[in-house]
Amino acid sequence: MTIVPIDHPKPRTWYYGVRCACMRLLAVCEDLFSGKDEQDLLQMPPQVAVQCNCGAVSHVSHLKRFKTP
Repeated sequence: MTIVPIDHPKPRTWYYGVRCACMRLLAVCEDLFSGKDEQDLLQMPPQVAVQCNCGAVSHVSHLKRFKTP
């Protein structure tokens, strides 16, 4: 399964995502708890592929939480 990241993440918002090989942060889904829980990683049941605009595909089994600038 390939996931396409969110094109235009909202500013100052918490997301779960992955860092691409080109160093771009790819937001996959918004953190519904807005960073207020203690879970920094979101486990994915199977491994998923996240495709970046640069063409690279990252295969991940978990997503890391981050806040957009």
